[in-house]
Parts: sequence; structure tokens; C-alpha cells
Amino acid sequence: MKILIVEDDKKLALTYKNILSNTFDIYTVTSIKECRNFIKTGSTDVILLDIMLPDGNGYDVIPYIQKNSDAIVIIISALGEEETRRIAYEKGADDYMIKPITLFELEYKLKALRKRYNKDKLIIEIGDITLNLENLTISTINNEITIQHSQGIVLRMLYEKYKKGELLTKSEVANLEEIEKTDNFRIHTLFSRLRKNIEKLESDNVFIENVYGKGYRLVVMK
Repeated sequence: MKILIVEDDKKLALTYKNILSNTFDIYTVTSIKECRNFIKTGSTDVILLDIMLPDGNGYDVIPYIQKNSDAIVIIISALGEEETRRIAYEKGADDYMIKPITLFELEYKLKALRKRYNKDKLIIEIGDITLNLENLTISTINNEITIQHSQGIVLRMLYEKYKKGELLTKSEVANLEEIEKTDNFRIHTLFSRLRKNIEKLESDNVFIENVYGKGYRLVVMK
């Protein structure tokens, strides 16, 4: 699980990182601007967000986080006033911890989130289709089809790209380490079979579009 720490106290951020990096993938930034840039260029699962930052109030970046990622936001701040907590929750914070915090409490909270994250990550709702990566099935209300592991991975990637308004390039698929590639591996065949399976479900609003010379785009009709 990837965790982004937004904290301008570099010594404190380093303390968090040293404790948590044995269990999680930890990244640190020191400002709202750096936080926005990180989210824009990458992804994260949890954001530990300070309020008092050099370029503004941390909770003001929460709407941007919600718009551009699915990250869980935990405020960690020395400000414990009820009004500050209320504003943070209204902005969209998922949790609020008041400094000084005990590191073991933070670590156990994140471990609990990871359990929930790992479970949720296996079942993804895409329009009227449910992708179950544990059972390797795609389903609608009336139909269910077993798919190959490679198809499940690609459909998940297509959905992640869809949420960002991007397409999935052929090179990204070719470089996927999660897909076992044989001498007969063909990207076109993989997408063709996935497309046929979606058609068999008789989905009303999920399609895969071929963008000539570039890659593939997931279309979810609303």
C-alpha cells in the first residue's frame, strides 16, 4: 500500500517514514503544490495530511485529492479545535488525528486500512459490471463469466486509466510484469477476447474502444 505524507516538518516526516517504511511504500512532500503534483503524476492509497502548510491550509487540497484519486485522507495536525475538525470532515477527510500521536497507533490504523484496501481492491465496480479479481469473474445482474488472469489485470488498468481520462497504451500492456507472456502473446488477441466476454455479459454501458496507433480506452456510458 502506497502512502503519501504531506508534512512541512521534515524531521517529523522522516520519523514517520523510518517507522512506516518497513511495512508500507512511503513518499513525502512538504507543500500543497507538491501534493497536487504527486497526485497528478502518480497514484497513492492513503494521504497523511498536515493542516498548517507553507502554501495554505491542508484541508483545502482535499477536494482536489477526491477529484483526482481514490486515496483515503487522514489529517494529522496539532490543531484540535472542534471547528477545525468539523471543517476537515466537511472538506472530505476520512479521519483526524491530533498531534502528538503515538507511532504505534498510526501504524496499526494503517494496517487496518490495508486489510480493507486489499479486500476492496479485488472487487471493482465498473459501470454495470463487477470485476472480481479473486475469483477471476466479470458479472452483471443476470450474467457471470470466468475470465483469464491477464484479462482481469488489463480491465483493472483500463478502469484506472478511465478515471484519469487517459487511454491505456500498448507499451504499458507489453511491459506489465503481472501478465505472463508466452511466444504466442498478442495484445490484440488479449483485448479481442476481453471485448467478447464483455459483450457476452450484455452490458448496457461498458465498452472498450480501440484508439488507432495509440492503445485502448474504456468507455462507461452514464
